[in-house]
Amino acid sequence: MAKLCNANLDKICESGKVSPPKYDRKKVTPGIVHIGVGNFHRAHQCVFLDDALSLPGHESWGYRGLGLMPGDSKMRDVLKEQDMLYTLWTKGVSSESVRIMGCHGDFILAPEDPEAAVKALSDASTKIVTMTVTEKGYFVNFATGKLDTSSPMVTSDIEALKSGTSSLKTAAGFICAAAKHRMADSTGGFVVLSCDNVQENGCKARMAVLELAGAVDSAVAAWISENVKFPNSMVDRITPATTEEAKADLKSKHGIEDGWPVVCEEFLLWVVEDTFPNGRPAWEKSTSGKCIFVEDVVPYELMKLRLLNAVHQALSYPGALLGHELVHDAMADKRVCDFLKAYMAAAGKTVPKVKGLDKAEWNKTVIERFSNPAIRDTIYRLNEDATNRMGIALAPCLEEDAVGPKRCLSRAEIAAILLPVTCWIRALLGDSIGELIKAAKLNRDDKGDTVRGPAEKAWTAAGSDGAEEAAATFLETAFSKKAARAPVAKALAEQLALLKASGVGALLASIGKKAQAPIKLKKPTFTKISSIEPEQRGVNIYGKVMKAPESVGEDVSTVVVGDSTGTVTLRVRGDKIANCKEGQVMRVQNTRVVMTKGYINLLVDKWSAFKEEEHDVGEVKTSNDISAVEYELTA
Repeated sequence: MAKLCNANLDKICESGKVSPPKYDRKKVTPGIVHIGVGNFHRAHQCVFLDDALSLPGHESWGYRGLGLMPGDSKMRDVLKEQDMLYTLWTKGVSSESVRIMGCHGDFILAPEDPEAAVKALSDASTKIVTMTVTEKGYFVNFATGKLDTSSPMVTSDIEALKSGTSSLKTAAGFICAAAKHRMADSTGGFVVLSCDNVQENGCKARMAVLELAGAVDSAVAAWISENVKFPNSMVDRITPATTEEAKADLKSKHGIEDGWPVVCEEFLLWVVEDTFPNGRPAWEKSTSGKCIFVEDVVPYELMKLRLLNAVHQALSYPGALLGHELVHDAMADKRVCDFLKAYMAAAGKTVPKVKGLDKAEWNKTVIERFSNPAIRDTIYRLNEDATNRMGIALAPCLEEDAVGPKRCLSRAEIAAILLPVTCWIRALLGDSIGELIKAAKLNRDDKGDTVRGPAEKAWTAAGSDGAEEAAATFLETAFSKKAARAPVAKALAEQLALLKASGVGALLASIGKKAQAPIKLKKPTFTKISSIEPEQRGVNIYGKVMKAPESVGEDVSTVVVGDSTGTVTLRVRGDKIANCKEGQVMRVQNTRVVMTKGYINLLVDKWSAFKEEEHDVGEVKTSNDISAVEYELTA
């Protein structure tokens, strides 16, 4: 057993089962700052850089970590105690590998030392700034595409930048401060490379930085526009949160005591716009994953967002309502797995083909990756920031032009894409409408309170008048007006009613069912009273009420109606009789003959129509009461 650090590295790797860094860490100097050091960064960008550092001439591309949140002190303390080393445990279905990562050389905690953070970003040696700050770390209103200037953190950064202090809070704020220093010192530009699951992440990062800078100093904004590049990138690797169980397993199986190891899947992909005027590491030469440099990342981002990130959301909410807490357990449930295939087939219609990645093979691989039991990814991790994640990855598929010009999704495809939203609404309401299964409890969501009220109204209205309107209000609040179009709102109202009445199993079963042939209806034929005979069904007549109804038993009343051919006694069940008065003409539809002591009566029950309607029945022939004729049963 050995605690991970430089002094114990040889001992940890002596068996050959654990791979050490393949370069001399003492020769590595920092060339990249990473904002937001978490598990995904350490399982993704670090792997490409760790591979590159073993190549000749790459010693100047080491990482420095930068934490923006006070809680990042935990990661800093663990890494510094371990000489900035950590373990990467890659797990496939039938194989695994353990590797010690050494590409990080330092970690700066901005809340404690903001000047050091700005200095690291301003340093001439820093050619690239990568970042993983999640969707909300951009402080972009994704509905408008603009910087969220209503955020207290954004307004705080604007004031700090104006006053020249370093008490900054956002990634955009620190980048603006670094740009101001570089402009003043003629240090030169740099590249900001976003590595978050946000479509056109580089464009959004650029917009946020430029708008923030523009609110402070137009000269700095102009310098950023000219000297700082913001390439888009698409990243992909499933990386769950580190558990105490994972730490214990690493210690037991490999003798490594690591305070914060990373467990991940084998699959590793990075697609990057090749816009690096000051050079970059040879990430494309990685032997651990696939890095593709392209002119336009957007089509690749779209495939990833809609056929992986959105699929995570699609799995999470129905899977959780079924009681599953782990992703691979949900995938082992045929109901969930079959639904995801239908979901991807529908969402795939909104994704254009991309060079180098086959859509059908991608979908197959996603199913296999999600089914990997070695990863033990949790649904709870996936449903964090649900409103943002659903809004970015799933909701755009519901818009009218999602497939392309003059093409649209079918009702069945809309239903497949919408089902996770329906299940999410149930999870949003928690125990307020009945006990919610433990597995469906939601993770934190900064916008959860905003959508909870409209979700409750949509749930309450489901199955009644106003259901579609309430569903549309929820969709517009949670996503956008474009996603709240009439066919989508109608489908959501129908799904909520089904979920309320029959549960998530029935909702899942409704997806992929072939539409039943429409029932052929015909107009009812109305007969004269004198033509009614014993044993008839589906009798339709018009009749004038001859005298006030009489109660003849619990919930049963009789009333005599007539037309120009005769009169007949009706036996009316329930409250249908309430508005029946002498002299009215009633439409009596879908009744059947019942024999009461040998006499014909017509039974008006819950399946029958019985309402006042204008109709000329002529002068009633009271002398022909067909209910006064006694019949005998014959053999």
